[in-house]
Amino acid sequence: MEKILSLMRMDNKSVKGFTLLELLIVIVIIGIMGSLVTLSMRSGTQRDQQRQEAERIMALFTLASQEAMVRGMPMALECNRHGYRFLNLGDAGWRAETDDTVFRERTLPAQVSLSLVLDKEPLALAAATLASSQPDPQIVFTPDGDMGLFQITLNLQDSEETFTVGNTAKDGLTMTAHSTAQP
Repeated sequence: MEKILSLMRMDNKSVKGFTLLELLIVIVIIGIMGSLVTLSMRSGTQRDQQRQEAERIMALFTLASQEAMVRGMPMALECNRHGYRFLNLGDAGWRAETDDTVFRERTLPAQVSLSLVLDKEPLALAAATLASSQPDPQIVFTPDGDMGLFQITLNLQDSEETFTVGNTAKDGLTMTAHSTAQP
């Protein structure tokens, strides 16, 4: 009985718990993962797939930015014309993320392609990323939440509509739809 009473009088310093910040981060991550699951379950037209890919990129960028803050280590993105992969910074430099299913390498549907503009300069993207190639980060998510200016445009083959995910100094991370069709 004495032991039970002494355990009940434990010093508050030895009782551990979660901070409000840790709980908020977990809630945000669960919300983003839930939206990714919802996006992956949808099906529809090619335009819907194009929009879903843009929404997925937007959600993953938000999550990668938060993940860099939580880890205290930068994360990066490497794009090619038909997909993208997230990178982690290690002792030997950038390496492709292989352990995390959320940040896994992604290939776009066959009819969707990417184009990338960094600091208002178009960047030529490779047709595909070779697994053996040295990672070449184009967008870096820093622990302080800073991200360079960029625009990733998702183009649909034989379509005049595009979706652009970008980071601007004025608006931050945004997604917009554009159509070049003449009325």
